[in-house]
Amino acid sequence: FFLTVPEALSTMLARSGLQRLAAPARAVPARAFAEASHAPPVKLFGIHARYANATYVAASKKKALDQVATELAGFKELLSKNAQFAEYLSNPTVSRAAKVSAVDKLFEGPKTSDVTKNLMVTLASNARIGEAGKVADAYAELMKASRGELDAVITTASKLTKAQENKVVDSLKKQANGRKVSISTVVDPSILGGLTVQIGDQFLDLSAKSRIGQVTRSL
Repeated sequence: FFLTVPEALSTMLARSGLQRLAAPARAVPARAFAEASHAPPVKLFGIHARYANATYVAASKKKALDQVATELAGFKELLSKNAQFAEYLSNPTVSRAAKVSAVDKLFEGPKTSDVTKNLMVTLASNARIGEAGKVADAYAELMKASRGELDAVITTASKLTKAQENKVVDSLKKQANGRKVSISTVVDPSILGGLTVQIGDQFLDLSAKSRIGQVTRSL
């Protein structure tokens, strides 16, 4: 199955927008160019991604991308360490107004970015402040993409030998167009053989289980 990895990864990265190929320059209106310069580097989907995308654009316009990333990561850590506060924010019996007030006080002061505060108040107003950690994760994914970093999870039925792992990793790095790739491996016997690769919301399935399923369905 290793022979199919480079070609499959190339297709996967191209579809996800993570692989940037050189393209002829085209004349673009100045306003459109300015707006495009603040657009998220990759397309993420889902409700949490929608909040993260809007926050990225707002932070980019304020030149506060890194500050917002730090503040969101800090808030996520706060929720993980303070179970009582996290439960309060997730409690459906607590009114939205009370949650907005709590968040507003938490992020008051000149040191906090207006972008972060507005995001948190909006989440509280929409009864989604308990999901702030997932929004922070989506924003962190956008920041990694903006820095040219990729997270990849390789799953195999049995532990790869060092030579096999290096072969897959080398294929992935070559197709990543020079971007930094953080790779983790997982063993899952249920896939029977072959491997799967997860990069962001893109999933490449080269497992024996998947191929057996395809054959079975064609009978």
